[in-house]
Formats: sequence, structure tokens, C-alpha cells
Amino acid sequence: MNWLALRLLRPYLIVAAALSAVSAAFVLIGARVIRQQAEAHGVVVADYAPDRTGLCEQAVSCLPAGTATNLGQALVLVAAFVPLLIGLVLGVPLFARERDEATDAFVLTQSVPRLRWLSTKLGWALTAGALGTATVAVTFRLAAAKYALVVDGLGYGLLREVHKNSIGFMVMQTVFITALAGIVGLAGGRTLRTLVTAVVAWPVALVAAQLGGLLLGMLAYLLTSWSESLSLMLGTQTENETAAFAALALALGTVVAVLIGRRILAGTTARS
Repeated sequence: MNWLALRLLRPYLIVAAALSAVSAAFVLIGARVIRQQAEAHGVVVADYAPDRTGLCEQAVSCLPAGTATNLGQALVLVAAFVPLLIGLVLGVPLFARERDEATDAFVLTQSVPRLRWLSTKLGWALTAGALGTATVAVTFRLAAAKYALVVDGLGYGLLREVHKNSIGFMVMQTVFITALAGIVGLAGGRTLRTLVTAVVAWPVALVAAQLGGLLLGMLAYLLTSWSESLSLMLGTQTENETAAFAALALALGTVVAVLIGRRILAGTTARS
């Protein structure tokens, strides 16, 4: 079953791996060029740290205009949207393509239990997505996060909230989108419908992750600090802690999506 699942997923695994490799290479090259441009203009960017803003040590304009600023903005876009793209590449065709082309019927004639078919394909897709996004996220965090923090421009501050300079949060975005798109495709069986649903659900999931992370943070605070005022909780959370709670909320959402998929598949089996 593993061999069959990998064979069916092979084109999408190749695309996801290529996207990950190209994105990581772009982050490394872009960060190097920005550093060179900044040094040439006498601008020093503070190293990224969770308890600092990463503001430039000189002047009001942090990055030199032109190539450095454009690359900084591009790095923010990579960090914000690559997790989504990898999730779509792996999740949208996971089951929707098979159901569109009726190739799932062939799989199920090979004496493969339906739940095993679901868990094997989804497991490989989630693993590949997590590894691919982790490659980009680690590269971004180590090489480019400090430049992303000082990029000026309309909307780029909001985009930084999408990736949070957090490896875990970026990875869990891909995992959640992959699972969500896979389950939507399993239920609906139409590739275009699955793609549109996943794209529309992405910002909703991010907002839900923020709210869910806030609730989890409040719960953690209550469990570990009974003597402090709850009103101080928001001020005591670091950036990394906030991102970690939001990632945990996405992980819980992924579990819910998988359980829904199992229920859908069980219902389909009962009707057949």
C-alpha cells in the first residue's frame, strides 16, 4: 500500500520538493544580497530574537531602497505563502483527483481497506508537506527573519503575522491545509471545488488559530500561574509562545479534519 500511495503521489511530491528547494535557495540568496546591500549603505540590522523587534540600529529607513527592500518584501511573501502552496500542491489532488478520474475504484479493488487507504495517503502527504515547509521555515528563521521584521510597506506587517517567524507555525499551516484539502476532496470529489474551498478556508483557519492560540495561552496561564492577574497574561507571552499556541491550535484542527475524513469514509463504506 505504501508503494501504491507513493506512486500515486509521486508527481505532487516532486512539485512540492522542487517548490521547497527553490524557496529555500531564494531565501538564502536573498538574505545574502540584502546583507551586502545593507552593509554597503552602512545599515546594520539587529539579529532576530523573540524578545526584540529587530529594528535597525541606524536611521529610520531600515533597508536601502531598491534591491534590498524589494528582496526583503519578497522574503516576507515567501514565508507567508509557501506553506499554503505546499499544502495545496499535496492536499488538493490527494483524493479529489482520484475521485475525478475514478482511479480510487481501482485502489479499492486491490483488497485495500478504505481507512488504510485514507491513512496511508494522508500520512505520506502530511509528512512530505511538513518536511518541505520545515526546510523553508528553518532557512527563513536562521537567514532572513531579521530582515523580514524591518520591511516597510503596506500590508507587510500583516503578512508577518501570517508566518510569525515561527518554524512550528509555518509547518502546521501546511499540515492543516494538506489535511483540510484532502478531506474536502474526499467528500466532494472535485479538484476545482477542493482548491477554492482550501484557499478560502486558509485565512479563516489563520484567524481561528490566533483565537484558539489565545484561548490555549489563557488556559496555560491559569494552570501555571494562579497567583497572577489574568489581565497580565497577554503581556507575559513572548512571540514564540504565541506562535506555539497558534500552531497547537492548528494541530488540533488537523486532528478534527482527519476524524471527519474517517467518518465520511466510514459512511461511504456503509452505504456501499
